[in-house]
Amino acid sequence: NGPISDEWDILALQEPALNTLGNTRASTHWRVVYPDHKYTHGEKPRAVTLVNLKISTNTWRQVPFLSRDVVVIQLDTSSRKCTVINVYNDNNHDNTI
Repeated sequence: NGPISDEWDILALQEPALNTLGNTRASTHWRVVYPDHKYTHGEKPRAVTLVNLKISTNTWRQVPFLSRDVVVIQLDTSSRKCTVINVYNDNNHDNTI
């Protein structure tokens, strides 16, 4: 078993551990993508997406979404676009959806 970055291109994290600045920790193999609105009403983000550094920033972009619970990225491949949506739901309601 090698590093997870050798096996995965994108990781969708829920309830990430955050430091006092509201940032999560990731190894140097990943780009951290936070929700567009990292803080909504003073609350911390509950979804974070990690994109492997092997994927060029010229081939993907973050899509704006007004929620601290949603991260949307879109990848451009040679044949089509692929949209990855990371949604956090707390099991008490479906307000995010």
